[in-house]
Amino acid sequence: MLKRSPQCPRPVCSLFHADGVVLRSVYILLAGFLTAYFTRSEKRFRTEATAIASTLSRIDVRAGLRRTVTTVFDTLLYLFDAQRAMLVVRDNATGQAFLWEVRRNDDCTGPAVRMTHLQAEHLSTYLFAPPHASWHAVRAGADAGLKFVAADKDGRQLSCDAWTIPSQFVSAVEPFKELLSLAVPGGKDWAGRLFLMNPAVAADRYSAIALGDRVLRHLTPAVQNVYRVRRLRASASAIERGRIARELHDGVIQTVTGVEMQVAALSLRLADESPGVLQELNRLHITLRQEVARLRDFMQQMRPLEIEPDKLVDALGEFVQRFQRETGIVARFVTQLDRVALSPRACREIARILEEALVNIRRHSGARNVVVRLSALGGDYRLSIDDDGQGFPFAGRLSQADLDSTRKGPLVINERVRQLGGALTVESEPGRGARLEIAVPVSHHASYR
Repeated sequence: MLKRSPQCPRPVCSLFHADGVVLRSVYILLAGFLTAYFTRSEKRFRTEATAIASTLSRIDVRAGLRRTVTTVFDTLLYLFDAQRAMLVVRDNATGQAFLWEVRRNDDCTGPAVRMTHLQAEHLSTYLFAPPHASWHAVRAGADAGLKFVAADKDGRQLSCDAWTIPSQFVSAVEPFKELLSLAVPGGKDWAGRLFLMNPAVAADRYSAIALGDRVLRHLTPAVQNVYRVRRLRASASAIERGRIARELHDGVIQTVTGVEMQVAALSLRLADESPGVLQELNRLHITLRQEVARLRDFMQQMRPLEIEPDKLVDALGEFVQRFQRETGIVARFVTQLDRVALSPRACREIARILEEALVNIRRHSGARNVVVRLSALGGDYRLSIDDDGQGFPFAGRLSQADLDSTRKGPLVINERVRQLGGALTVESEPGRGARLEIAVPVSHHASYR
């Protein structure tokens, strides 16, 4: 029999045997836990790496910016199982700001992406402090506020007990129960933020923030490259159009104008000698004058046009004055505005709309008087062009929906107005004139081309 120690009521070997079993059990449990943990971690890492690699392989500068952003959104919605995403980006070089938004479709057709331009005064709705932190917020209850966790760009946890979200932002992104916000790593070129509404975030909210930051660090440079290429192409195209316009002015237009003057001088010499020839020369003179006017219109439309909001009113006035000088048609520009609260792109489109309208009046209307008005009314900027010419081949007032269904009215202007997110109305009285009215929302939202 085993002898018991007076200090140890159990046999010594029994004690060691029991402790060994416990230790082995603990080791087995710990090994199983670590194995499961590393297996899950490896699976998450593999999923993350595969998604990033697949996304980068599908990004191509030839596909354009919209398709690139769509590809990135598709990856983010998949990784986080989110229903909606918003990306707000400001180009620090140009000052332009864009809001990209996507909602996941349930019919497996992929995300439907929409892009709008943001005014400078609306940026604070989305790019609020702290600008360099990523965070996750969850509603604590129906009447309670939001509970935040946050990390800086280096992954360090931040104290966010006193954080609040601007009410205008909450209204813009509702409804949501959870919200993941990630800082876009744009360096000096971009300032931006990504929002994912109702993502599938596990208990470790910091891990979700870290995952989002890692994905954006890999994907953002590729998107920036596509954006830079697009901007360089647009700049190169503008330079080339300007060069062609100068060549037209210095070459073809001057040559045709010289021929026109020679025909006019020849007409004077033959006025009494050959009435028949004089009639043909006069017809040729009219044709040459019309072609010079068309070439000038074409040259003007090809020139790069960049108009800031504080320069739009003066630019429209100059267009009207030049139209009167070149055509002899009496034209007036009436406005009480000094500047407009629209994006540079919207200002450029409005100027092009006026140019197109004046060209149509000169070519087709036979008008003697034109009045152009710019005003602000009911939350819209309104540009109206009235003339006393032949009008359109219909009588009455047609809305944009009427114009679309009947294919009547100025098609080019209608398309430009649609891209501005505005509305076009045409009023016509055949033989007595026409009126175009373009309404553009003050808070300009237009589809990106």
